[in-house]
Amino acid sequence: MKYLKWLLKFSITVALLGWVFSRIDLESVSHAIDKADKLLLVLAFVPYLASRITAAVRLTTILQAHAVGLSHYGGLHLHWISMFYGMFLPGGLGGDAYKLLRLKQHFPAQGTMLLTRILLWDRIVGFVMLGLLAGIIGMTRFYDNMLIATIPALALPAAGILWWSAKKWLPRIIPVVGRVLLLSFGTQVFQIICTGFLLYSMGETSHWADYALLFLLSSIATVFPLSIGGIGVRELVYLRGSALLGVSEPIAVTVSVLFDIIVTATAITGAALVIGERSDALPGVRSAERDGEVVLK
Repeated sequence: MKYLKWLLKFSITVALLGWVFSRIDLESVSHAIDKADKLLLVLAFVPYLASRITAAVRLTTILQAHAVGLSHYGGLHLHWISMFYGMFLPGGLGGDAYKLLRLKQHFPAQGTMLLTRILLWDRIVGFVMLGLLAGIIGMTRFYDNMLIATIPALALPAAGILWWSAKKWLPRIIPVVGRVLLLSFGTQVFQIICTGFLLYSMGETSHWADYALLFLLSSIATVFPLSIGGIGVRELVYLRGSALLGVSEPIAVTVSVLFDIIVTATAITGAALVIGERSDALPGVRSAERDGEVVLK
């Protein structure tokens, strides 16, 4: 069954990519990649890697607020391996499932429910920041649209519901919520900068807000695990969104493809940590916690 789920996601990925590439000029995409400034393409990795670091620190900040003794280094190690599992392994052991498994193994006293809530809230905060930034850019782009104009009216009650639910289910996050939101903001800004490098490498120096909005909307879409690593879904959003915003479809799709390459290449590096990983050890665990760890058999 677990392999069937992975095969379904693989089939959806292939189908989406096939549909997208059947509707654009592949020669234009190939030409854009060939002519791109290779140095800028390499430099695009830098802000993306920075975004992975801030995302890992965001999770460890929430964990440490709940007395989970994992250092930021240990959280980064955990995050990097989870990227590899989430991208490449078939079956049910995705990135978040791997994090939960390892955290349960080394911090059994905190309980499965608390650790699950922490991982869920880490996701929720990231999703909320995506929506907030997309809403802000959308308001500046479609200021005369009545639907977009309702975003500020919806933001306040949504923030109130989020705050209330945090106090109810994860109260210790409240003292660090400002730091968590700042890290979440940095994560998305670093990734937007990454797409900026990709655009600039192809000589595209205009419509920055439009491409940033496309990136944020595509990132929201990839939150839902329909394809492998969001590949195909991102390209679909870029293709349909570029027509709506009036930007170049080939360049938009090329940016999405190049970004997926960066994501995949970064996830592959997690394999090096997987090879040397021990099931009874996790870097960055405080000694007091290590003394009480439980090894899963």
